[in-house]
Order: sequence, then C-alpha cells, then structure tokens
Amino acid sequence: MARLSRTTRVIVIAVMGVSLIALLRVPSEKPGGSSGHRNEIRWRVPTENTVPFEETREFALSNESCPVGLPLLEPTHVDSVDLELSLFLDLPGAISLVFLSSNSGFVAERNGRVYAFESGKLSAEPVINLTENTSTDMDQGLLGLAVSPDKGWLYLNRTDLSGSSVVTAHSLRSGIADPGTAVEIIIVDQPSAMHNGGDLLFDPEGYLLVSFGDGGGLGDPHGHGQDLSTPLGSVLRLEVNPELWPPHKPAPKNPDLGPGSDPRIWISGVRNPFRFSFDEVTGDLWLTDLGQQCVEEITVLTSAEAGANLGWNLVEGSRPFMGQVESSLRRPDFEYRHGRGRCAIIGGFVVRDGPHPILEDRYLFADMCGAQLMSLRLDKEPSVLALPLHSTHPVAFATGPDKSLYVVDLASGVWRIGAKG
Repeated sequence: MARLSRTTRVIVIAVMGVSLIALLRVPSEKPGGSSGHRNEIRWRVPTENTVPFEETREFALSNESCPVGLPLLEPTHVDSVDLELSLFLDLPGAISLVFLSSNSGFVAERNGRVYAFESGKLSAEPVINLTENTSTDMDQGLLGLAVSPDKGWLYLNRTDLSGSSVVTAHSLRSGIADPGTAVEIIIVDQPSAMHNGGDLLFDPEGYLLVSFGDGGGLGDPHGHGQDLSTPLGSVLRLEVNPELWPPHKPAPKNPDLGPGSDPRIWISGVRNPFRFSFDEVTGDLWLTDLGQQCVEEITVLTSAEAGANLGWNLVEGSRPFMGQVESSLRRPDFEYRHGRGRCAIIGGFVVRDGPHPILEDRYLFADMCGAQLMSLRLDKEPSVLALPLHSTHPVAFATGPDKSLYVVDLASGVWRIGAKG
C-alpha cells in the first residue's frame, strides 16, 4: 500500500477529527429511540378490513338523506356590538396557538412548523420544523399544541408521513427560541387520512388529554367508536413524563371500562373530536364532535362522567345511526343539523372575564363553513348569538393568561377578539 502524502494525511486526520466531534456531540438516545422501544408506545390497527368500505352498511347509511326533525341552528343575530377582530399574528396556514406567558407562546402551521412569538411578533424562522415528516392529506397535519403545567415542555399532536398520529414533547429549558428535539410520547396508527382528532390539553389535575377520531371511512366501518380496546374514537387521559420510560401511562382514577378495554380511555364513542376545552370556573370539559352527514355536537362533561360513551357510531348526536338511542349513551348537550352553510363545528371556550359582557359566561364557537363567530348559553332553552364577527377559515380558538381571546384562521393567521377602539 502506498504511503499517504503529508497533505493527504492532514486531510484524513481532519476528517476523522470532525467525525469524532460530531459523534461526541450527538445526544444520547432518548427513550423510545429504537424501533423496539418505539413499539412499546405504539398502537397498531390489528386487522385489515377485507370488505371495501363502499360495500358496507355504514357507507350506505352515510349516503342517506338526513331524517326530518333534527334541530336547526337558528341563532339570534347581533347586528352591532363593540367588538372587532384585529390581526395578531400574520401566518397563513396557522392551526393552533398556545401561550407560555402573558405575551409569549407558540403558533403551529398545519404543515409541521412551529413559530415562537413575543409581544405579537413572530420568530423569523420556525423554532420547530417537522415538515419533512408531517402529512397534510385530508384531516392530517400538525393539529394541536399544549404547554405542560410547569411550563417545562411543549407538546405537539401531528400525523407523520406514514399517517400515524404522533404526540411529541419538546423541552423548554433552553428558552422559547430553542425547544428541544422531539421525545415521542405516544404513537397511534391511523387506517386513513380522515378523522384524526388532533387536540391535546392538560386537565386541572395536570394530566394530558389527547383526542383521536374513529380513523375514517364513512360511518366508521371499522367500528372503532364502540371498540374499547382501541384508542381510536376516544379521548385518552395520560400521565406523561418525557424523561421517564415509558413516557406515558394511564392517568390515575381513569375509569375501568371492563375486560380488554384500554385503560387510557377517558371518553369513548366519538367520531372526530377536533377541539375541546375546560371551563376554568366549573372544570367541565366542553367537547365538540364533528358529525357524519347530519349533526354537529357539543357535549359538556363533568369529572364524574369519566368513561362516558358519546354513542358514535350507534348514534350520530341524538339520532339513530347503526343502532338506537339508549340510556347508556351520553346525549349531546347541544346539537345542530348541517345546512344553511354550516358543516363542521369548531370550539371553543367558555368566556370568563372577557372583553365584552355579551360574551360573558357563554361558550364561544364557530362553524368552519359558516365562519361566523357565535356564542352559546346552555339553559333549559339553549340560546345562540350570531356575532357580527367573521373568520375566513376558523380552525381553533385560544385564550391568553390575561383573559384575551383569539380565533385561529387557517387562511390568514391569528386574530384577537377585543373591544373596539
């Protein structure tokens, strides 16, 4: 073998040195980094449905006309009120917003980017960029954000390129501008790009609630909504710690739903629970579920109702679908049928100490198709106000530590709801 020249030796030594430095700088493998560990926090669809979903009874029922008598959304229109929308963050593609302090936080784009903001100004570049491993077909994408109660971790809920729902945690120890690399918390395979749920939120006791839809197919042909062995069609309640293995486990006091049931399930029988929130005064969970072809739902659940079955796909709202309305199924507290330019409910917060008395103690929500902001009071006779405020493509609401209110618009960014002037 010929002897290397001095110049060549210097180059080789330099390359080896750079390689060694790179190896030394690679962080130690996080728990779950290996495929074996990853499988421990992953749920897989156990079997494939061999019957084409177009040939199922669920598909046939999903294409029938809606029955007569379903409640229409007939709000009282408020023609003038001292409220307005002002652009807070100019970011087309925005889908979720969360605050870290009174003037700082994070906003996510559906394509997998997360930006930090302070005093209404976005970071020049995304602080997290998962676009290379985020799918955006149909209902997919980066869908939800949450900050842990101790403000130490930022949680993301997204679908990866394989279509699986993945919840990750990112350390905030180095500050808002430098979230840590992703630590996978839970992975749930999805049978399709439809009905992925996607929200996540910490409850008053510090446990993480994560929503998963039924996995798609018109009418839930896989039967996930009523299958308690799967996280699909459910809201899970988890005790999470990204620094331990496993990084999640069922939260204490979760309901026992019987043999073979998933102990992480908090609420079952949902189709696509895209958004939910807690009333800061009562602690009640306000959950919106996007309907099949007829009904949009709002259900208000107390902590004593853990384990409630909201009925999908036996029922859609309070109307029979694959089954019948039964006392064991939790009926929605408010529902409205599709039509009149409305198709998909977007929740929503109960407003407390808000910017205007007309919103006080009412639930703020919108419909993705109608795009008008509305507020609901749940009395014996529920009342809805249609406000003179419109968003082009509403996908979420948020509230800040200072009680400020925001609507997230996929078309343009984040808008603040405030008093005029």
